[in-house]
Amino acid sequence: MGTFEYVMVLVSIVIGLAITYLLNALAAGVHRLRGHGEPLRLDAVYLLWIGFVLIWLISFWWWEFKFQEVEAWSFGLYLFVITYAVGLFLLAAVLVPNRMEGVGDSFEYFMDGRKWFFWGLILLVGLDTIDSFLKSAEWGLRPFYLMQSGVIVAAALAGLMSTQRSVQLVGAVAAFAVQMAYMFREVGVLGSW
Repeated sequence: MGTFEYVMVLVSIVIGLAITYLLNALAAGVHRLRGHGEPLRLDAVYLLWIGFVLIWLISFWWWEFKFQEVEAWSFGLYLFVITYAVGLFLLAAVLVPNRMEGVGDSFEYFMDGRKWFFWGLILLVGLDTIDSFLKSAEWGLRPFYLMQSGVIVAAALAGLMSTQRSVQLVGAVAAFAVQMAYMFREVGVLGSW
């Protein structure tokens, strides 16, 4: 096992736990929609943000492969990457409760915790920007990356300021769409960048 593989083991575990956490919540939601347990009202805003975070978790793990180019890992870099992964896990935990417990109306639940979610989202965009520049200045200055980050921050700021469902929906659609477009435009073949 090389240095990169060793470093990424814990990062992969944290990201895997976050994905599992989201998928367990979605599965619990499906069971409740089928009539098992309390009734559940799912809203598009909530589902879009869950999809957004799920895509981010998957693409984070994919993009961290760029760090394989690092020859000598410092503890600071390792701690940063672990912190970013933990931040993504916590964003997922803020968004959905364990197995959707206590959620009757997903939009109401989301609005009750939206400030935590959106401030966490803004913080993570900041971490992602640092992560990108640690890979290289050229990597951090890719135009589509900067546009994607700007759209996500704008959606988060709008979500913080407004309680209107229409504003929340536009922000969620914009963030989800730009995340999908970014992934399909930028990802390519692992290590081909």
